[in-house]
Amino acid sequence: MDSGNQPRFIYVQKLLTIVRRQTKIPAMEKKLYFLLNQAQQKLYKEMDRETLAELGVTSAQAAALYHLQQRNGCLQAELGKALGLGKAATSGMATRLEKLGLIKRTPSPVDGRGQRLLLTVDGLQVLVKARPLLNHMNKALEGGFKEKELEVVRRYLNSIIERLG
Repeated sequence: MDSGNQPRFIYVQKLLTIVRRQTKIPAMEKKLYFLLNQAQQKLYKEMDRETLAELGVTSAQAAALYHLQQRNGCLQAELGKALGLGKAATSGMATRLEKLGLIKRTPSPVDGRGQRLLLTVDGLQVLVKARPLLNHMNKALEGGFKEKELEVVRRYLNSIIERLG
């Protein structure tokens, strides 16, 4: 550290000490945003590890396949909106899924610029393999909680999605 900044650093440290004494600052471990963010990162990391090992796709790619299972033939833009992805990320994902042979892109008959996304037989086979993996992950997440507790968690998470969606 530059010795010219030393007095300023000490001053800031003293101010922080005073503020901490006068203000009750909750620990980061109690902040919901921090907890949700940490949980989301760990879930994605674990799910990606498992889906890549078992299915050869990331969890985001598996989510895309699940969306197409419900809305096969949807526009690429619709898939992006459903997954919360931008145009470039959606296009890149569709390209990777197509190279893996899991989807097929066809031009939209209605929108000349749009692409319709269709599941292939191989894509359906990945979904069949993914179901037990997803069920296992959900069971692990629910473990140790009563159904009433899980209802509160679901209600809380859905309220966030609705308010911020």
